[in-house]
Amino acid sequence: MKKSFYGAASVVALICASSAHAQQVDEQTEPAAAPTEIVVTGSRVARTEFDNPTPTTVIGADRIEQTGLNDVGDVLLQMPQISVGLGASNDTFQRDIGASFINLRGLGTNRTLVLVNGRRRVSGSRDGSQVDVSSIPSSMVERIEIITGGASAVYGADAVSGVVNIILKDDYEGLNLAGRYGISARGDGATYMLSGSGGGKFADGRGSASLGLTYQKSDILRYTDRDYTYGDGALSFVSNPANTGPADGIADRIVINSPHTIGNSYQPTFVVGGRRYFYDNGLVPLNNPNCYSTVCSGGKYGYDSRERNLRNPREAFAAMGSVNYEITPAITAYANFEFSYSSSDTNGQSYFDSTLTLRRDNPTLPSAVTALMDANNLSTLTVGYEGEDIYGNKRYVNSRYTYTAVGGLRGKLTDRFNWEAFYQYGRRDQNYKVFNTRIESRFFEAIDAVLDTTTNQIVCRSATARAAGCTPISIFNGRLTDAQQAYYQYTFQRDVTNEQTLAGIQATGSLFDLPGGPLSVAVGAEYRKDRLQSVDDGMGARGLLYRTDNGGGPVDASSDVKEVFAELVVPVLKDVPFFRSLQVEGAARYSDYNTIGSTMAWKLGGEWAPIDALRFRVTRSRSVRAPNIVELYSPDTLGTLNITFDPCDATQINLAPNRLANCRALGVPVGWVDPAAALALPTALGGNPDLTEETSNSWTAGVVFNPVRNLRLSVDYWQIRIDNAIQTLDGNTIVDNCVDSASLDNAFCALVTRGGLAGVNDPYVVSNIDLRQINIGRLDARGIDVALNYSTKLDGISSKLGGRLSLGATVTYLDKLEELVDINDPASLLIEDGEFDDPTWRGTFNIAYSDGGLNLAWNTRYVGKSSLDVQRTSEYNGFLKVDQRFYHDVFASYKLPSDFTLQFGINNLFDTKPPRTPSTYTGAFDGSLYDNIGRSFYIGFSKNF
Repeated sequence: MKKSFYGAASVVALICASSAHAQQVDEQTEPAAAPTEIVVTGSRVARTEFDNPTPTTVIGADRIEQTGLNDVGDVLLQMPQISVGLGASNDTFQRDIGASFINLRGLGTNRTLVLVNGRRRVSGSRDGSQVDVSSIPSSMVERIEIITGGASAVYGADAVSGVVNIILKDDYEGLNLAGRYGISARGDGATYMLSGSGGGKFADGRGSASLGLTYQKSDILRYTDRDYTYGDGALSFVSNPANTGPADGIADRIVINSPHTIGNSYQPTFVVGGRRYFYDNGLVPLNNPNCYSTVCSGGKYGYDSRERNLRNPREAFAAMGSVNYEITPAITAYANFEFSYSSSDTNGQSYFDSTLTLRRDNPTLPSAVTALMDANNLSTLTVGYEGEDIYGNKRYVNSRYTYTAVGGLRGKLTDRFNWEAFYQYGRRDQNYKVFNTRIESRFFEAIDAVLDTTTNQIVCRSATARAAGCTPISIFNGRLTDAQQAYYQYTFQRDVTNEQTLAGIQATGSLFDLPGGPLSVAVGAEYRKDRLQSVDDGMGARGLLYRTDNGGGPVDASSDVKEVFAELVVPVLKDVPFFRSLQVEGAARYSDYNTIGSTMAWKLGGEWAPIDALRFRVTRSRSVRAPNIVELYSPDTLGTLNITFDPCDATQINLAPNRLANCRALGVPVGWVDPAAALALPTALGGNPDLTEETSNSWTAGVVFNPVRNLRLSVDYWQIRIDNAIQTLDGNTIVDNCVDSASLDNAFCALVTRGGLAGVNDPYVVSNIDLRQINIGRLDARGIDVALNYSTKLDGISSKLGGRLSLGATVTYLDKLEELVDINDPASLLIEDGEFDDPTWRGTFNIAYSDGGLNLAWNTRYVGKSSLDVQRTSEYNGFLKVDQRFYHDVFASYKLPSDFTLQFGINNLFDTKPPRTPSTYTGAFDGSLYDNIGRSFYIGFSKNF
């Protein structure tokens, strides 16, 4: 197990010896007061996080405030249990830009159940059931609970990797105003927050009401704003032309600075007579000696990522309110509502055209170009072009409205039993637009021009196109006017509505007393219906637009489930020799879906405390996740992606043991060079009605140690295995593993099509990759969590110093994160633990001091050493390994008279940059663990009235 327990023991020793680097785990709402227990909802029977048999981590309001972050997703990503999901630093998922999805344990956002006040929320995406936590303002959060391991028996499907439960503030008295402003040390990436909340009692104290309003804004941050992502700071892998084989001691790939992809340039580019040319107010032959295939190091020409974003802009408004009224001493009615609006308006890239075909008689061709064609007897010219200079860039606009309303009754059945019944409705409306995309057929008609000999005017070649209003354009003459683009320019639009209806009833309490205490039970029933409606405009729905700016047919699908559940906590012994306490517990949930039929989830657990200072805990869970609406019913759509290297290319074919034989079996000849290198390849996406449910088996086992007052240390081992996992595989993974497996008879090759790529006359080139959802063999994850919490009054240590000192830490050792695609083929194993988005070691450490109105904190986040690819055995010229990173944040606040509090903080105090590799410095999906803003400051205030 990779010396798991030895590693965990070392971490415990490190924490105890270096408490100055600790982070508080069990937060207190009043830092100067004595430590208090926080009741968490890891089960229907409430307990504290250290007393819960299922490991639970709590992030309190004080800790959230100390981050200076507006987005709950950014707050959670600092915790070592949370892997890279979707957030502000992702620029590759345009349709979800502005949303934040949580990925617990690296097992996928669809497998993390996000609750708000212990209840589900409507999906925040067209593409799954994941909840958009960015719709919940961090200033309105009381605490966040991270519950490890399968929890389907308690909360239902989607909890196969665990639960994130967000508890909102609701106990308002009077009025509070608060605000915060942040800015980077470089004067960019500004953030803003302004909130107001208030509440009080009415009807002689029988009723209470509260209302909170929040406005948030985050400015854009571009690649060009940081030297490590643009210009000489940017890096890229390229094949080493000196390489002769996998074990020759010569690097298979090398890293270059300032990569420029010359096949897609900001100026028209083409290859004639074996030489590449650019047209930049005249013919310019490529004269950069530092070029490797289609990528050059530096130089004036080639695409260089200048349009990409490190942080996406976002503007949001949220309102939350609640009303409670005591009808009788035994019955209380309540109603809550939540509303949020968010918008993200961000730039996109332009067009990546690598195979534009222009005929010799096209009069828009400059004379220097036609002369070159004539000298080489060419009747057509294949041109590559990024297009920003003439078309401009695309623009992505997302607007989201999310509503949640819940009403219910709660009360007492007896002195020992409470009950609750509720009804909840949630809805999310999204309008997604892509401005300045194009109708492909019309664009190709517009660039295919001829000279009308009758009028001596340049016109579109097609008479049908001319009749439809086609205006000829030139890709050589600079920026086009709006009138020139009007024929083919288009705005793609998608409207999405997610709805969720949730109703339930439950009773909790104790049946009778046992020798160890009261026997506690929770029973209940729930009904849930989810509905998805998605409509793309006509052109996009028919796949007539540029590449990824297409959708599919309309979706109007729903699923519903009826569930009953029960949970039992049995205290067996208490206060007898060797059994300070002993209890066992169990939970079960029966679910009846209208899509896949019935499922059963269950959990067993137990705790044993031989003495007050020592407690052992263990749980065993079986969880079930039914395929969601999109996974089942999403219409077939076309997309595109770039594979980094075709494994059958002559420069790649010797890099894996089975690759050469399999490529030859496919018919790929000796010396074959991929003619579609750097091209966007077609992909097929969509739902799969034949999907079955995935099942998860989870173990947790740990110890809680309480050697002295106010000190608690927990060490927990966890293991999650998911069978029949529903997954979409990465395109590079599919293509590589097809020919790297023992034979071509594998699960990957069925997803790859070669030959028939439009514009490329080659029978061996990859022409399509199937990315539809499938049930794969299994997912495996396991590791160890360590948590420490200590708090003490300093006046008990020194009469010269007062106040309270708090220390804390959470550390995760990721021992295993693997994906076995084909259960019968060990060669289909994909290992992810130890890679840069899921490093082996992560941790947070905190030290806080409070005295009266003064609060100080030093928070440290650790991201351990990792690798770009743990399965890569070829030489990478020293860039395969990723260095560790420590990020340090400081915070100070002071409460002035009249309940006015000022706060100040510095994040990334030492301006630590991301590791310098070709993958981790970017703001794309995999770079999100590393801070890409740099040192930043924030100031804030809070005033109570």
